[in-house]
Amino acid sequence: MPRYAKTELTDTRCLRAKAKSNKKTGQLGQSYEWDSLIHGFGLRITVQTNAKTGALEQGAKKFCMRYVGPDGKRSWIPLGAYTGPDSLKEAREKAAAAKKQLENLQDPKVERKKHLDIPKLEEYVKTFLALQKTRLRPGSYKPADSMLSKLVVPVLGEFRVADVQTAQVSKLFHDVTRGWRPWMKPSEEPKEATPIRANRMLANLRKLFGQAEKDGLRPQGTNPCVLVDKNQESKGKERFLSQDEIGWIGRMLEESLKWDDRKACPYAWDKKGKGLEVPSIYALAAIRLLMFTGARLNEVLQMKWSQVDKVRGVIRMEQHKTSGKTGAKELPLTAESLAILEALDKLPTRRLGGPWVIQGHKHGAHLVNLQKTWDRIRRAVKLASKGEVDIQDVRLHDLRHTFASIGVSGGVSLHMVGSLLGHAQDSTTYRYAHLAANPRLEASQLITAKIAEALG
Repeated sequence: MPRYAKTELTDTRCLRAKAKSNKKTGQLGQSYEWDSLIHGFGLRITVQTNAKTGALEQGAKKFCMRYVGPDGKRSWIPLGAYTGPDSLKEAREKAAAAKKQLENLQDPKVERKKHLDIPKLEEYVKTFLALQKTRLRPGSYKPADSMLSKLVVPVLGEFRVADVQTAQVSKLFHDVTRGWRPWMKPSEEPKEATPIRANRMLANLRKLFGQAEKDGLRPQGTNPCVLVDKNQESKGKERFLSQDEIGWIGRMLEESLKWDDRKACPYAWDKKGKGLEVPSIYALAAIRLLMFTGARLNEVLQMKWSQVDKVRGVIRMEQHKTSGKTGAKELPLTAESLAILEALDKLPTRRLGGPWVIQGHKHGAHLVNLQKTWDRIRRAVKLASKGEVDIQDVRLHDLRHTFASIGVSGGVSLHMVGSLLGHAQDSTTYRYAHLAANPRLEASQLITAKIAEALG
């Protein structure tokens, strides 16, 4: 065991330290410089043989820690080579951590081996993504794969899962926020900031380290992403359709199949004699289903005939955005929705789409892009109304907002509307609360009316 040192191991001592000669043989031998602050922590100075002369000479300087383990056996652990003041500081921190382990009756050598068994982040990302592939929809899995594999792994991949610190995550987050990417050249400046991208990356990384804690690869409550504040996001304005606008959309959905007839739909033709392209029946049916069900876009486009349960009167969706929290989602099959599905079921092309309700342009595939059809519908509304009705700012997702707003303003409870929309939390539905009748306003009006009557 090392002797108790009287002086602290400083950078100057490390720099001047040399291997000492054996008093009996006179040959250079391995020597140590011990620290007075942490018993067992020291610098080992080795010797090496000169290849030409065969004589022994000064060798490398490496930090080490010698100790007696909880089992009473003597042992030691390496703490890295001496390369300057920073290496001394790092080695001292490791020695202090080893001392604390000994106080907790843990063997530093055993704990170090356990630490080395912890995978690097690059390896764990693959494990994590394989798990997420069984839990997430393809639309959610692909962005997660892209962000972790292309943004995180190139920067933090070589660190072990347990070694990643908040400062490292914070730096990466701020770099991605300003638009930096790992594949950019050192002299290359980001073209534009990407704060939303950085937020999504942080969310996926936070989820990864949360899983790492569950897997026992990090101590509980050490997620390095928790203290990193995400960027503020300006939420897009929620647009609710009026009854008049809904009427115009309904008219265009009916007339769109006649857009190739210039006499029937003159508004659909421009001065050059080019008319709006007639949309497919399936695209029009998808828009109607979005309006009648309040479902999300992909829930409609990826709907299968096997999900339609006419006996129970529901459309059952096992996989959806919040299926991991709420389980399967069932949309009530109203008379209007059922009429749309029955009409599609009777089409001559019914069997060409395979399992999909909303068929795409390829046989056996579902429709992928509904935006082009929606753009034509919005343009047609403006043309047909001669500019009096403009819904260019209405997104497909706003049809879902409109479904909810009509329900809430019609007296349907927020909880029920949230259930129909498939919200995982009631707080998500509270955004529509302002559309419901305000009982406080009604009470205030009653009181003020009586006061006004008394005042004459």
